[in-house]
This record gives sequence, structure tokens and C-alpha cells, in this order.
Amino acid sequence: MLAPNIDNYVRNLVHPQNIQTTCYVPKSIREYAQDFQNNSNSNSKWYHKRSSDGLTRIDQLVSQAVQIQTNDYGRITRVAKVLVETLYTWLTGFDPSTPTKLLDSDGITRRKDAVLALLGGAYCWYRQASEAFSSERRAISNIEAHLDVPFSLFNYRFSRSGFNLHTVTTLLYRGDTRPPQKLWQAGGFFPWMNQNGRFDPHLGTGASNQVISTTTNANIVARFAWHNKTYCPKRYYFVHGTNEGDLATTGFIYELDKRNHQCVEVSTVTQGREVAFMAIPNQFIRRFRMRYFAGTQNNIELSDWMSYESNTIRNLNVVEDKRRWEAAKKNWNEFF
Repeated sequence: MLAPNIDNYVRNLVHPQNIQTTCYVPKSIREYAQDFQNNSNSNSKWYHKRSSDGLTRIDQLVSQAVQIQTNDYGRITRVAKVLVETLYTWLTGFDPSTPTKLLDSDGITRRKDAVLALLGGAYCWYRQASEAFSSERRAISNIEAHLDVPFSLFNYRFSRSGFNLHTVTTLLYRGDTRPPQKLWQAGGFFPWMNQNGRFDPHLGTGASNQVISTTTNANIVARFAWHNKTYCPKRYYFVHGTNEGDLATTGFIYELDKRNHQCVEVSTVTQGREVAFMAIPNQFIRRFRMRYFAGTQNNIELSDWMSYESNTIRNLNVVEDKRRWEAAKKNWNEFF
């Protein structure tokens, strides 16, 4: 952990919160290191040796940082921490390789801009990587056990400019193509792991499956209870068998109660339109209703609300059958 005096110094000097305006760092630790290698060379005359400007130790750490993969959080944490401490020492006037030797003021001036840029980037990566390194395993364990995943595990990622992190005060809704039986078996709504079994909840990377989106608007959500090849690559064909015959379902609407829990919203989106969580286990789902195929996506026909509990779900006559679904789709106008 960084010493408080260093942490405060960096925050006051380079305002790292301004470096990243979303929950994703603009550059990787490798890119910041490469930029430093380029900028610290171009900003000085050839006759000023890097060793005389106290960059020997910094150069060594930068060479290590250039080799680090973006998701190697353990190594990023170790190297970025030492890098921040070394850059702090350099900026306060001491040669990192010989702490008792005061640098020449010209030595600091010659390469200060490059050092400041690297300091801000290294600090952001230290904070984010150390948080991910300590939190990811716990988050995955919660997901595997069908438990909630609080934002406090990844607070640094979701508490910066561009996102609002606040407490939910109202009921929420989500449209989904999965029926209650599948959702119940899954334990609720949980993020997808990536191909390496990792959970890396960045927003701003296009990884929309890393968080669970909901909305306060029950009318808007009905439109999302419809197959979307971008967010749901697999097409489901669920039929609701009733006394009058089969009804082709396009999706399901779920009512959620996560009041007094934290959520995250994108600052530029109307409040309540998209409220995101890291997980929504079964115990937070109250009711559900079905949306039926009624000609086009603009024609919305919904079932009554039903309780999301084991008996209701067990007795619900919803099956996956493409042949019956296609037949019910053709005959939709007999019911509506």
C-alpha cells in the first residue's frame, strides 16, 4: 500500500482522476511506459546523460512495465507501486539510485513533463490493478455461489468521472429472453466470465456482459424482451401453453427489488434509464411476466404478473420447442 504522504502528493500534483474519465484507463501500463521512453528522450539534449538526471532506476522499472500484459494485475500492482514511489522520490529532488544525492534542478526540469505523465498513469494502474488483484477472486466465488457482488469490491472502477454510483430507491425492471426456469437454475442474473474464466468489470470497453442492466421504466423494458443478436447470440424458442392454445413468447420481463443497494449509471444517460449491477441473485427478483409475439416488435402483448418463486416456476407451462413456436407465431392473430 502506498504511504499516505506519497498518495496525497500524487493526487495533488497530477490529479489522476482527470486522467481517466471512464472506468477504463485510457492507456495500458505498457503504453504509458512506452510514452515515457519516447518523451523522456525527445525532451532532452543528447549530452545530458540519463544517469546524471537520475533516470537509471526509472528506466529499469519502465523496461519491466513495457512487458506486462494488461490483465496481469499482480505484476502490475508490484511494478506500478515501486514506479510511483520512485517517481515521487525523483520529483522531490533525490536520485532514486542514491537517495542522499540531491538532483540538479536542471535535471528535474529537463524531463519533468515525461515523469509527470508517467506518474499519473502508473498511479491509476496501481490503484485499479491492486483492487482487481484483491477483489476478483472474491467476486468470482460469490458468482459461483449465487451470492450478490457488491460494488464496494471494485469501488475505484465505478466511482470516477463519467459514472454515478448511488443507492437504489425504487423498483427496477429487466427484459430478458431467458424464461424463469432457466433463470432460477442459474441463481439469478450474473455476469459472464471471459474465455479465461476471468471477471474484469470494466465499463467503457464494450464488455456489456460484465454488468447487469436494468431500468426504472417498465414501458421501455418491454421492448427489450425480444431477441437481440448483439446481446443474446443464441435464439430461444419458448412457447407458453395455455388452455386456449400455444403462445409464442419473445422474452420475459422481471421486476427487481434492490432498494438500498448501490448501482452505477452512466452520467450522460437519463437517470433511471439504465441502472447497472454486478449481480442480481434470485432473492432480489419479485415478479415476472411474459411478452408474446404479436406481429411486430412494436406490438406489445404481455401476460399478467406472476410471483417469482419455486411453485409458480415449477408449474409454469413454458417449454422450448422451435416447431411449436413457429406454428404459434403464424397463428398469433387468433389471440390478439
